[in-house]
Amino acid sequence: MNIRLDQLEVRRKVKVTDVETQNRSALQKIIAIGALPGTELFLIRRFPSYVLQIGRSQFSIDRELASLIYVAPCSGDGRS
Repeated sequence: MNIRLDQLEVRRKVKVTDVETQNRSALQKIIAIGALPGTELFLIRRFPSYVLQIGRSQFSIDRELASLIYVAPCSGDGRS
């Protein structure tokens, strides 16, 4: 089941399945943080911005950017 990252509950480990944008600037930001299809990430919090952990790095993105990233649950989703 694919959902947009901006709809995801916090403390979930997911895998990026798709990025949907024609906006070059938004795509460059997504590439820069490494949120490409196949990448696993962990959503730490949603407010005031979306904080993601990808590997050993943490990134903060706004809701608009989060809404362009589609994800699916990983097995052993890291939920506490």
